[in-house]
Amino acid sequence: MKTERNTYNIKLIIGLITAAVIYRIIPHPFNITPLIAVSLFSGAKVEDKRFAFIIPIVTLFVSDILLAYMNNYPVLHSTILFTYGSIALIVLLGRLLNKDKSFNSVKIAGLSITSSFLFFIITNFGVWLLDNMYPMNISGLVSCYVMAIPFNKFSWLGDLVFTMAIFGAYELISHKLTAAKVKL
Repeated sequence: MKTERNTYNIKLIIGLITAAVIYRIIPHPFNITPLIAVSLFSGAKVEDKRFAFIIPIVTLFVSDILLAYMNNYPVLHSTILFTYGSIALIVLLGRLLNKDKSFNSVKIAGLSITSSFLFFIITNFGVWLLDNMYPMNISGLVSCYVMAIPFNKFSWLGDLVFTMAIFGAYELISHKLTAAKVKL
């Protein structure tokens, strides 16, 4: 039974990473990717805490390498710690959903929107702090956030849709697997 569960978890992990990497490197609407959803899901549903962090970090890293190669830009950028740090924080937020044994769409949606907001705030703070594009004062910080809005205008909706889709698919598959085991 435990071996069956481990096999299922490994397949889930590989599937999530593969799907998210593929979606991130194929043409898609700007800043609409499943990364926030995968991060929340990993925190909520992956039992092993190490893997809960590894899944979105590996997804981000592998897709960053592929995107850098395809577009000829560096993998290591000035705000990398802010980007990866915000993903790790979102995994921690997902742990709040780990306590829920039932599908709570309101809580999932709320944490998805919160995660999108945190990602926006943290990564753009990194841009303001390290990229020398804005003055190092409150006005510069506000300008940085205002200038970033067009890049994120649909990402919050995309994060919400991906999050609900991943959690919903997981619940549907889990119920079908449980029902199939009961019939045996």
